Amino acid sequence: MRILILDDEPSRVPRDVVARALPDVEIRHLPAGRDPLGVVREVASEVVVLGPSLAHPARGVPLVEAMRARHGTRAVVVVSETGDPTAAVAFMKAGAADFVAPAALVPALRGLGRVMPRAGSTPAGRRDPRPATPDAPVLIGSSRALDEVRRLVQVAARSDAPVLIEGETGTGKEVVARAIHRMGPRATFAFVPLNCAAIPEPLAESELFGHTRGAFTGAVHERPGALKLADRGTLFLDEIEDLSSSLQAKLLRVVQDHEVRPLGASGTQRVDLRLIAASNRELAAMVEAGTFRRDLFYRLRVLVVRLPPLRERRDDVLPLVEHFVARFNRRHGTVFAVPAAARCRPLLEHSWPGNVRELENLLESLLVTAQATDHDLVDLLERRESGTSLWVDERTRIVRVLEAHRWNRQRAAAALGISRVTLWRRMERHGIRDPFLASRA
Repeated sequence: MRILILDDEPSRVPRDVVARALPDVEIRHLPAGRDPLGVVREVASEVVVLGPSLAHPARGVPLVEAMRARHGTRAVVVVSETGDPTAAVAFMKAGAADFVAPAALVPALRGLGRVMPRAGSTPAGRRDPRPATPDAPVLIGSSRALDEVRRLVQVAARSDAPVLIEGETGTGKEVVARAIHRMGPRATFAFVPLNCAAIPEPLAESELFGHTRGAFTGAVHERPGALKLADRGTLFLDEIEDLSSSLQAKLLRVVQDHEVRPLGASGTQRVDLRLIAASNRELAAMVEAGTFRRDLFYRLRVLVVRLPPLRERRDDVLPLVEHFVARFNRRHGTVFAVPAAARCRPLLEHSWPGNVRELENLLESLLVTAQATDHDLVDLLERRESGTSLWVDERTRIVRVLEAHRWNRQRAAAALGISRVTLWRRMERHGIRDPFLASRA
């Protein structure tokens, strides 16, 4: 994947961090004093990164619109140091692929790398399903519970029917979805992930169905939605329970008729895709409560894969520790040893309410601390043992990070590895209120 970074101050975009995390990418910078659009025309690239100096809508939105109009397949990622939600909406409407904080740039590029074709490596219209990094998602562990998941993945891969993946937050639902895609007949086409909870409501229908030029204010060009991008491949809808009732009805029509009507279009477009949905809530209970469509629910749950929480497969904790330590060493050039089983008692005894994601985040936090302070990983693990818990749920984790950064959302989002917009949405979802703002109200 070739990346072009556009910013008046190149140092504001962490090029060295991107290069270390994505060693197989080619990175070019905007030469000083050059017109950004002229450089885009001259430099071949699959992804354009707009740095903070171009993240203001007045300057960056026209540039994104021009790039999308002249290079319709080019993906644009906007890096913002402020995370302004209004700016995020403006850029996404203009056709940007993502709007992220500097700390979330690498995950965003890695995600694009998984669905975009490598230059010169695949035929036109095809997608290489293998990411260009050594961190391809895999199912780690040898417990009976995980063996059952692997069996269900193999069954699902042999079929083209819709799949519903159920499991608590952090159990690895996207990992399973990617495994089903990679093992199935659509593996050479796109895998398109879309988190229904992370899309601002005004953009949700456009993100899913696409829009035509002039469909709404600011729609200066036609843009395909996730359903069309996944044509011949797989669309993964994570946290599908957060889709509005109107979008649930429209999605049902797509599942039934295999046709998509973009916003503003007078006709429909045929799509041929495999749909995999995931939920961390009991959809059956939501159906009974009247908050999720019964007809869509039965359309989605043709094949069901239930992911057990990590507390139900403790035999997999040590293999996961080994996997995450090895991955950290590859990324950062470190040589941390995997702790012996006897020294991992805090990890084995923890209930892991955040599941595999919590374990991964905790280990990365400990390893970063160990690297910065020249401590041993085992020593830091034993220090954690004296606490009442290693971590708690997502809400508690967000509050703790916000408190540690005195409720500075920009710094907290960077520490969490997400954009400020995503942090704002999760604060809204969990009912988290800034005490400093409340005291001034």
